[in-house]
Amino acid sequence: MPGEREHARSRTIDIAIIGAGIGGIAAAVNLVRRDIRTFVIFEKSAGPGGTWWDNRYPGAECDVPSALYSYSFKSHDWTRTHARQAEIQAYIEETIDDFGIRANLRFGTAVESAQWDDQRQQYLVTTATGEARWFDVVVSAVGMLNVPKIPDWPGIDSFEGPLFHSARWDPAVDLDGKCVAVVGAGASAAQVVPALQPRVTELLSFQREPGWVLPKGDHDYTSDQRAELNRFGRRKLERWRVLRAMDKGGGRGDPNVVAAQRNRLETRIASVFEDHPELRDALTPDFQPRCKRNVLSDGFYAALLEPNVRLITRSVERITPRGVVDDRGEEHEADIVVLTTGFQAANFLGTLRVTGRGGRDLHETWGDDPKAFLGITVPGFPNFYMLYGPNTHGTVVSFVLERQAEFVARDVRRLRRGGGGTIEVRQAADVWYQRVLQEAIDAVETWKSGCHNFYLSASGRNVVQWPWTHRRYHVWARLLRRWSSSYRPLTRAARLARQEGGSDFSTSREAA
Repeated sequence: MPGEREHARSRTIDIAIIGAGIGGIAAAVNLVRRDIRTFVIFEKSAGPGGTWWDNRYPGAECDVPSALYSYSFKSHDWTRTHARQAEIQAYIEETIDDFGIRANLRFGTAVESAQWDDQRQQYLVTTATGEARWFDVVVSAVGMLNVPKIPDWPGIDSFEGPLFHSARWDPAVDLDGKCVAVVGAGASAAQVVPALQPRVTELLSFQREPGWVLPKGDHDYTSDQRAELNRFGRRKLERWRVLRAMDKGGGRGDPNVVAAQRNRLETRIASVFEDHPELRDALTPDFQPRCKRNVLSDGFYAALLEPNVRLITRSVERITPRGVVDDRGEEHEADIVVLTTGFQAANFLGTLRVTGRGGRDLHETWGDDPKAFLGITVPGFPNFYMLYGPNTHGTVVSFVLERQAEFVARDVRRLRRGGGGTIEVRQAADVWYQRVLQEAIDAVETWKSGCHNFYLSASGRNVVQWPWTHRRYHVWARLLRRWSSSYRPLTRAARLARQEGGSDFSTSREAA
C-alpha cells in the first residue's frame, strides 16, 4: 500500500531552531501543525520574544497595526491598534503554550556555530557552553535587528553616568528629574523621546539627519471596537485590508506616489511647526520618503515642542565624563545617555558561524554581499534556512516570517517523507533570483535619494530591502520552493557514519 511504503521510508528529522522570537516560534508552530515535534529551539536570552524581549524601553510598541503584526494561525483580542511591548510579549508566550512547544525551548543557550558534515549529511550545532549535537536541519531565526550598533566615539567608556542602548534598557536607572541625552532620530527615538519627556527635567535629542515622520493613528480600542473585531472572520479580513493598503501605498518605485506622500508630509511639518521655523527646517529631510525607514509617530513632533526638550541637529564627536560633545566642539552635559543608534542590519548572522559543503564558511562565501534565495536558502548549504534573511526587510516582518516558516516546514516534511537526505537551492535558480532582485532594487530611485540608511553592505549594494509587494513574496515562497531546490536521498554511507558517530549532546568543546 502507498501509505505503508511512505511510513516505511519516513524517518525522524531533527531540527535546530536558533532564536525564539516571532520567526523561531512561527517555525516551531508550522512544524507542530505538520505533526513534527523533533526540534529544539535555542534562545540566548532568558525568555522568548526576540526583539520584544530585548526592547523594553519606555514607549516600545509595534509600528504595524496589531491585526497584522500577529500570526494568521492565532487570533488575539488586542487592546490597541498598535500593541505595546508587554502585550506582544504575552501573546508570544501564549502562542508557545497553546501549541505545546515550551518543552522544546532552551533558554540562556547561545549557538555559536553550525558545521555541515559531508559524511553524515548533518550539522553539528555547538553552543557557547561547548555542548554539541547533530541535527538534520538548521533554521536560523536570529533576526536582522538583533545586534545593537554601538558607536565607537572617543571617550564612550569614560562617561560617569549610565549609558546604554535602547535595546539593552536598564530598568534600574532612575530617569525622573534627570537630564537625559537621546542620541539618534529613528523609530526607537520616536518612541523613547515622547515617553521620557514628561519624566525628565531636560531631554537632549541628538539628530544627525531627520527622517520622514508619518502619522501613526495609534490608540486604545473601545470595548465596542474590540467586540466588533471579535466577530467571526473580522480579524482575518482586517489583516488582509491592512496588508493591501500597505502594498498599495508603498510607493517603492512609483515616483508619483512618492511625490504625493512627500507633499503631504511637508504640509504636516509646516503646520505643526508653524511658529517654530528653525524646527521646521531642521526636521524637513532633503531626500525622498522611504529612502530610509520612515518613522511612524503621533507624539514625536509634539514632544519636540515641549519646553524641556532641545533638538540638537549635529553629530556626536565624542563622549566626556560629564556629557556629549557635538561636531562643533560644544559639550552638552547630561546625567544619562540613551543610544537609539540602530542595529547592524547588514551584518547577517553576525553572531553565528555556519559552514556548508566542503567546509565552506558562509560569511566567507558572502564576502561583503550577503544574499540568499528569497532570503531563505544559499547554494552549497543544504538543509540550512534563514528567517528574515537578506533583502526581506521593508515588509511587515511578521507576515514574511510566517511565509518563510511555511517554506521550511514543507521542506522538512519532504525530507521526512523521503526518509531523510538533503534539500538545497539550485545554483541556476539562485542566479536567476539574484539577477531579477538586483534589477528591481536598481529601479527604486527613492533608496538612492541621498539619505544615510542601513540598507547597504560594505560593497555599497542594498542587501536589506525587499523591492516588491507582500503578495509577490507570498506567491513566490509558495510556488518557487520545489522548483528552486534539488532533493537527494540519504545515502547508505551517511547512515553508517551516523551509526558509528552517535548523536547525543557532548559536554565539552573537545568532544565536538
